[in-house]
Amino acid sequence: MTSADGGGAGPGAVDAHAHVFRPATVSPRGVDALAPADRDAPVEDLLTRMAAAGVSSAVLVPLDGTDDYVAEVLDRHPGRFAAVAVATAAELHGSAGDPVAALRARRARWPFDALRCSWLGEPGRPVTDSPALPVLEVLADEGMPLWSYLPPDQLPLLEELVRVVPGLRVVLNHLGFCPHDMWVDEDRRPRFDDPFPGSLVQRLERLADAPGVHVLVSGQYALSAEEPPYPDLFPVTRRLAAAYGPERLLWGSDHPWPSDVPGYARLPGLVSAALPHLDAAGVGRVLGGTARELFPRLAAPAS
Repeated sequence: MTSADGGGAGPGAVDAHAHVFRPATVSPRGVDALAPADRDAPVEDLLTRMAAAGVSSAVLVPLDGTDDYVAEVLDRHPGRFAAVAVATAAELHGSAGDPVAALRARRARWPFDALRCSWLGEPGRPVTDSPALPVLEVLADEGMPLWSYLPPDQLPLLEELVRVVPGLRVVLNHLGFCPHDMWVDEDRRPRFDDPFPGSLVQRLERLADAPGVHVLVSGQYALSAEEPPYPDLFPVTRRLAAAYGPERLLWGSDHPWPSDVPGYARLPGLVSAALPHLDAAGVGRVLGGTARELFPRLAAPAS
């Protein structure tokens, strides 16, 4: 870790957003330009990088609704990992019948701790009309965060949702960016142009009025037009930090996409580089404390 990157992770650090997967021939999963069939990101590689960076635990996110490998990793490493399931049509649209029953049946198969969604309802219609609303209410009742990765036309539904279901805890993925027009760069990483257009940051700041909304400080490599520590994103990160406070920020690597370039060990230091005003307690919240509150499954760090 170079001083320009703001230092490394401290004791008990949690990587709150990482992907692990196997080749599609080893463990079935979706295949696309970012994760072709032969791409491999086994948990052993993540564990090696975590150890070198001083990161003790992680939250795992499958690539899609095929989550057998992540379920296997949770079983093999109790207390080391928590997990976020990727929502499917069964939970959001009730394509297989009762969406709440589908959610409960899926959790009975493997104990995920949050649900990642890219769809909350039909754009232009109230969220109260959405077939996903019963599942979102169950998430609130059971303390399971909504891992929000919504395209631009879904953001108004989220703004309504946090008023309709005030007990819901929400984590805005990757600085609250709304994904659109992804491309894959020469280092096999997802990239996005114009990630924070127009009034998006103002809307993200207003979402901070809902006390259950959090922001994942991650994905800078995909959103920045500059080299680490990605200074062009400092203004956005600082505005979000001012709105949410460190107690509602959490750091994630987005492994494996940036783990070779710029390198996993550099990623925790991006927090202090972007937010130099944070004291040690604030940095500790972002690098682990907030994630441990959201995911009680994670074992307490060794003293």
